[in-house]
Amino acid sequence: MNQTSLSSETLLFNTPLEIGLRCIVILDELKDQKIDLQRLIYFDYLVIHYGDVETEYESLHPPTPHRSGEILVKRDLVNEGLLLMISKKLVEVEYEASGIFFKASTYCTPFLDHFESQYLLQLRENAKIMAMKFSTYTKDELKKYMTDNLDRWGGEFNKESLFRGN
Repeated sequence: MNQTSLSSETLLFNTPLEIGLRCIVILDELKDQKIDLQRLIYFDYLVIHYGDVETEYESLHPPTPHRSGEILVKRDLVNEGLLLMISKKLVEVEYEASGIFFKASTYCTPFLDHFESQYLLQLRENAKIMAMKFSTYTKDELKKYMTDNLDRWGGEFNKESLFRGN
């Protein structure tokens, strides 16, 4: 096996599996709350970059330049991760007149309890802290918080293009 085939076989960063796991950690922490895709995208960013929110906490991912641009490209990735977790019965989908919502299934907590890696333990801790701070924000409050802070978080994008129509 050459190095190229090894790296393509072990690719995990930004795969549906990695993002799907982050989604179920977030949904599990929110307990029986149901959230839409945009809120989940925001929460995913906040969980992995929580040091941007409160500097006394360490972010899970490094503070790379332009990281706020992740919000632009996450929609399809989060959707793919959710579909994977839905297929494994770890996420439930609710269809309502106001949109499509996701919540953790009853299998989610027992599944996550089997993980022992430091990364996942820290991810769960960040999700708990993030949920305490942001789970009660309305859609408009969360959107405002995100747009007001993008420039501080390494953002070089035009804020209006990120949130136009949301």
